[in-house]
Parts: sequence; structure tokens; C-alpha cells
Amino acid sequence: MSTSLEELTRERIDARNFPTTPVSVEEVRGAGHALDDLWLPTVVARESTIAHNLTRFASWCRERDVDHAPHGKTSMAPQLWQRQLEHGAWGLTAATVAQARTMYAFGVERIIIANEVVDPSQAQWLARVALEPERTCLVLVDSEAGARVLEQAAQEAGTRIPVLVEIGVPGRRTGARTVAEALELARLVHASTGLELTGVEGYEGVLPQGRDEGAVEAVTVWLTQLGELARSADAEGLFDGEEIIVTAGGSAFPDLASDALHAVGDLSRPVRRIIRSGCVITHDHQSYERSSPLRSGATSDPLVPALTAYARVHSAPEPGRALATIGKRDVAVDVDLPVLLRVRRPGGPWEQLDGLTVLELNDHHLFIDDPQSSLQVGDVVELGLSHPCTTFDKWDLIPLVDDEDHVIDALVTLF
Repeated sequence: MSTSLEELTRERIDARNFPTTPVSVEEVRGAGHALDDLWLPTVVARESTIAHNLTRFASWCRERDVDHAPHGKTSMAPQLWQRQLEHGAWGLTAATVAQARTMYAFGVERIIIANEVVDPSQAQWLARVALEPERTCLVLVDSEAGARVLEQAAQEAGTRIPVLVEIGVPGRRTGARTVAEALELARLVHASTGLELTGVEGYEGVLPQGRDEGAVEAVTVWLTQLGELARSADAEGLFDGEEIIVTAGGSAFPDLASDALHAVGDLSRPVRRIIRSGCVITHDHQSYERSSPLRSGATSDPLVPALTAYARVHSAPEPGRALATIGKRDVAVDVDLPVLLRVRRPGGPWEQLDGLTVLELNDHHLFIDDPQSSLQVGDVVELGLSHPCTTFDKWDLIPLVDDEDHVIDALVTLF
């Protein structure tokens, strides 16, 4: 695997959506392709929209006085990681040690692994990173057993691994279930010779997402536990290091997380407040457009969907039904089905057609309800997507297009 962006752009990739393959990013940049040259189906990213979202969210973080460690698992695209860091990101977040290792290989200096690590060999990797003064890799703990795995690796390496105690949502993912349990774990970490208690962490995104009153209240109430835990641990002198990290915040509720992080108040040492919103770089047409504080219905300067998919209608086998050559292998369906945005006849302009609905997706077929039988074989449809995390991972090379649909670059993903 490449360890620099320069090397990454020279690697030739077997890309199913380009007219010639294998192809490198360098070759894509010089080929002069347009959208019409791509093999369909394809997902594309729009450069102007990504640039807008990067600037907009960086500005939002400054206004909120929070640091940003975006979840790199969203794209697993080092080119986008670099742009996020250039826009002021404090570091990156990973879900797994394997992801963190990839970020490390590309020179990312600060990484939060927002998960527990109980694999001894992975803990040993963390211990080796902890020996490097110019690198920081934080990891979560939610149990004594997990802490002991990390502690053993650290002791064997002669170092201390920095950890965040996680508090979680009952019935959902990881994390201590109560403040009392988390505080007891914080005491254990503090007493350890191989661990450093750097801060506390939580993730509110496992709660129902939406902007209805009930969803907002549930998230707001749950997040108060982060402040309670941080203040209690600080009162007992349990934190190590020069600052205390408090971190939460996915892409649906970063505003509520920001409020909660500031509600922690002043502690015995400086507090670093970090949100980890990852999908803000691309936003989407449905999931985060419903829930983000920067959705189009909530602000005059919203985040804008940057990913769309294109497919060709290849069958209209009966009145009212059309099928396009795109499926679950190509776009995310775990939260919402895609939505139809526009249609283009061969040689014609893009147009919007009313009354078209996506019914379902098979592995390689998209079923369209077409009451007026307006779609014809050969038409190209543009689709709006939901949940970018599970769209990026389906493509090794994603074309980056300008506003005239010229392919100006390509994004390499490393899932």
C-alpha cells in the first residue's frame, strides 16, 4: 500500500467505472474524460460541493469553539483526509485499529479509535505507536477486561497507552452503561501503570435520528452524562496529561454534542472539546438532510449532497415498470433507498420527471415505479443517496467532477 498521496496517485487501479482499466489518478487527471465517458453504473463526487462542505463545517466548528476529528471511515480516502486536516481538523477518527494503521501510514499525527480494542496483537500495535512522541493514538475502554489487554501490551512495550473511558447507551453499542460504572473504570485506568486516562467519550448517534422533539430531547438528556462523568473524574484527580479530552458528536447531532461538551465547564486543566462528524464532507440527500443542524431546512448556508449515482435504464418490460443497471453492490441501502433526481434521454438535456419512485434494489437492478411509462431503454438516471459511509466502500476509484461534468480527478478508497 502507498504511504504518500503522491505514490497513491500513481498506483493503477482496476476500476469498473472507467472506460480503460487499470487506471491511476494521475492518468484520470490527464485523460480529459467527461461524465458521459464513464461506464455506468458509477458514483461520482462533485468538487465544488466537497469544497463548500469543507469550508462550511470548518467555519461551524470555529463558531462553536470545538475541535473536529472527522470519522475517516466515512470515505477511507486519504485525499479527503488531507483536505480535512488542511481545513483545520485536529486529527481523524477511526473505527478499527486497521483503519488507524492506514491513517498512520499516511502520516496522520492524531487519531481517535472510537471503539474498544481487545485483540492482543492490535493492542501491541497501539503500544508501539505510544512510544512515538510525535504521534497520538487514543483508544476507548468500557470494561476492566478491555483495559487489562491494553495494560499488558503497554507494560510489555515499556510505555503507557492513552485511553478515553466510554459511556454508552443501554441496549445499543459499547460503553459503560452508567456514570457510576464509567467512574469506577476511570479509577482503574488511573491506577494502572500502563494506561493514561486522557478523557471521556460517548456517541449519541445510536439514538433515533431526527429533529422531532422526542429525538432531540433523548439525545440532549443522554449527553449530560458526559459532563457528569468528566466532572466527577476530575474531582477525584483521575485524569492524566496536560489536557482533558471530552468527545462526542456524529453527523446528525453535532450541535447537541457541542452544547453538551461546553456544558462540561471548566475543569482542573484545559478541556479539549472534540466532535467527530464524518459525513459532513459529503452530506447526503436523505439521512443527514433529515437530521443535520446544517440541513437545507435549518440554515441559509447548508451542507450540500456531494455524491450522486448514475445508471442507465436497460429494461422497461411492462407498463409502469422500468429497471436500471445499479444495485446494492453500487450504492447504500442500509438507511434509505436512493431517490431519482433527474433523467436524460440519449443526446438530450437533463430533465426532472414527476411521479417516479424507486421501489427496491437487487444486487444489480434498481426497480422504478413509472406510472406514465415515461422512461425508455437507454435513458440515464441520476440518483440521490443516503448514508455515504456505505456508498464509499463500494468503489475503489470515485470520479471527481466539476460543475460542467468534466472528470477532473479521482478519489482512491482504501477499505
